[in-house]
Parts: sequence; structure tokens; C-alpha cells
Amino acid sequence: MANTQPKRPFQKTFSNQHLSGPDYDRDRPGKYQKTSDTSVTVPTLPRTYTVSIAIPSSIIDSAPTLEMKTILAGQLARSLVLFNVDEVVIYQDKVKKSNQRVDPDLFLARIFQYMETPQYLRKALVPLSPDLKFAGLLPPLDIPHHPGMHEKTRYREGVTLKPSPHETGSLVDVGLFRRVRIDTALQEGVRVTVEVAPIAAMDTKKGQKPLPGKVVSPKTPREKAGIYWGYTIRLASSFSRVITESPYEEGYDYTIGVSDRSAKDLYGVSGPSSFSHLLVAFGGPLGGLQEAIEADEDLKIAGEDTANMFDLFVDPNTQSGTRSVRLEESLAIVMSVFRPSIIKAGKRD
Repeated sequence: MANTQPKRPFQKTFSNQHLSGPDYDRDRPGKYQKTSDTSVTVPTLPRTYTVSIAIPSSIIDSAPTLEMKTILAGQLARSLVLFNVDEVVIYQDKVKKSNQRVDPDLFLARIFQYMETPQYLRKALVPLSPDLKFAGLLPPLDIPHHPGMHEKTRYREGVTLKPSPHETGSLVDVGLFRRVRIDTALQEGVRVTVEVAPIAAMDTKKGQKPLPGKVVSPKTPREKAGIYWGYTIRLASSFSRVITESPYEEGYDYTIGVSDRSAKDLYGVSGPSSFSHLLVAFGGPLGGLQEAIEADEDLKIAGEDTANMFDLFVDPNTQSGTRSVRLEESLAIVMSVFRPSIIKAGKRD
């Protein structure tokens, strides 16, 4: 008797040629789609200025379940890339409880890291964690360094592979079916930004000779080509360390505080003036920035004097139809209002 059971569909794995590059969208007809050079379609200009966002880890406490915490973190990450944020700082605004099942600082950092990492690098670079249990609920960021199979890109994110004793330099997996060889000898498992001749994954095959490439700074796509290249993540144990531990040698030269108490109407102020490194800081769901700053032992500043710490202190809730604005909503409102000013005032060289 003939076997009438339906055939099992072919399962794609990371060990076959279909997923040795990026995690492609199955609905896209990539086999028949024309390749495109993303460096041509990006509408922004090269820039050296940066935009940083500081958010409190307590924002996660407002979500009661791990699923809802994951969805909330995904919404925040989407807002970060929508407004070309270069750095997100997660600061501790409350004393951690000893019986907490989820560490809010590390939870946010892990979700942000997972989402920012290109799909083809996650297995190598993102460690397994219970915090990522519901990562399947997260929306894709779809940013330039997450290329599709058909997209030609000059810059790619990659991870170094196990070095060979018989060859110089390093081989890098950059999401193509071909590897890239760089002159720099690096240990295995290091994330690097590589410049290569523009090529799409669908134009490469396994077994081909490695492409020549060059390691560049992660800032190079933004500074040389105006391509948004994702965000970095930093943890701060208090609000004061958000500012004092800035990764920029000259620090943040323009700061904006966001609060729904004792602040100026967001819609009645002009945006930031000329800056190189902008910081926009948000407060927690209870107490806001004032409480976080007043609780900071290193600052010794009263909550009512919080506005004195910033070049601009604004309230996004003065003209809304609700008594309170959630952080994820406040972030979108503030950055939308200031977006034109940021583009105009940011220094580009």
C-alpha cells in the first residue's frame, strides 16, 4: 500500500546554504528580485554628530508579564531606530529588589542587543538567556546593517571565524555565502564592521574564494556615507553616571530633560542649538526625572532644581488629552517635535 502521509516540508537550518547568510523573509521572491544598492537610496547626509537617549530601567516594572515586558522593550527599540538614535543609556533609577525575577537593566540591554544584532550574527554573538524567551514577539528593526538577500551594501557587520594557522589575517562571516578576508588577525567571535565591494548575498555562492575586505570603525558608515548604523548600549548605575561616563571625550554638549512636572511646554520652545553630542533624558513612570536625580547620592540636587541640570527641560503632556504620558509615547512625541531641529543643529564635520 502506498504511503499516503504528506511529505515533511524542507527545514532550513544554519548549517545549509539557505541560512548561511542573513535570515531572509520567506515571503520575498528574492530569487527573482533585482539587487539594489542601499547606499544610493539612503536619504541622509554624512554626519559626525550623535544622538543619545537615556531611559530608566524601571520602565519594565510597569509590564506585569515577561511577554508584555518583551513587547514594551521592542516598542522602545523601534523608536530608537526610527529617530536614528546612536546610543541608548539604561540607568538605574531605583534600588533593585532582591526578589525580582527579572533584572530590569539586563533585560532591556539583552532585548536591545538582540534586536540590533543582524539576524545572521545572533547565533554567534547573542548568548541564550531566559530574558529572550519571547524574542519571537519582537518586530524586526529593518535597518541598513540588516541587509536582505537582494541588497547590495558597501558596509557589513560580521563576526570573525576560527583562524587558520596557514593563512594570514582573519575570515569574517558577513551574511554572504562567501566569506570575507581581512588583513587584521583577530580572535574568533569578534564583531567587526567591514567595508567590501558592494555585493548582494544572492550573487554569491558557497565555495567561492573569500572577498577582500577592510575593517573600519562602526562610525564610518554614518560619518562617511550618512548611513544609520544602529545604536550602542550602555548601562549606568545612577543618573549622574549617564553624564559622567559619556563615551565621548568632550561629553554631551547639549542636554534635554523630559518630565511632566515643572517643565516648559514642549510645543512652546525652540529645539536644540548647535551640538556635537546630544543627550535626551527621560524619567520613570513614577516620580520622573526629579525622583531619579533626587535619589542620586552623587548629585546632591533637590528634585525641584532638576531643570538646572539641563539646557532644555520640557513637558510633552501639557497639550495632550490624557493626564499622563507613558515613556514609550513620550519618547516618540519629543523626538518627533525636535527631529527637524536636531537635523539642522547637529554638526556634520
